[in-house]
Amino acid sequence: MTIRPDSTLGSHATGSFVTVSGPTSPDQTVAALEQRRFVIVIDGETVASVLTADAVASAAAAGLPTIGAATAPPCVVAAERTTFAEFCDSLSITLLDLGADAIVLLDDRDRVSGVLPASMIQRYLGSGGHTPEPSEMGAHGSTDDHTVHGRPGLPLARVVCREAGCGRVNTLPYYDPTRPPLCQNPSSRHRLRTGT
Repeated sequence: MTIRPDSTLGSHATGSFVTVSGPTSPDQTVAALEQRRFVIVIDGETVASVLTADAVASAAAAGLPTIGAATAPPCVVAAERTTFAEFCDSLSITLLDLGADAIVLLDDRDRVSGVLPASMIQRYLGSGGHTPEPSEMGAHGSTDDHTVHGRPGLPLARVVCREAGCGRVNTLPYYDPTRPPLCQNPSSRHRLRTGT
């Protein structure tokens, strides 16, 4: 299936996933997987990470006490109606620099609706069908670009801080690997450590 700039991320997603809470054991998760390809780990009401079926099997074989203890790459979360062009023309594209394997898609009610392998974004960019939007920013950055400031919308990355003793799930609207942000843990001031 051809990916066009106006194709939504949801139109190319897989529904082959199961959602579990972080305290669930890897053995229980393996049993719930059946033939599904991805496990989405929920922390409270927040998507914390996404694991492949192989990573879940490895966690079970390693005897980890919970699925939340499994080492997972950072997770990117996006609205299912986001187009490939919108995703690639925004700072959201920098979230893939975190090493995410997949993008978890949410519907209009913030429920998980699908998983898009990150390789689909790479495939779209490699197809030659994407023409980046020109930058409209002026001398004063995004204030000249009529960008509304405030709480960022989707897409976002969920990144578990790998600093010893931290484990805080950070929410990032973009990522600059040369300048990692401070961790959002209010009880400990340190740079976010992604483990990548």
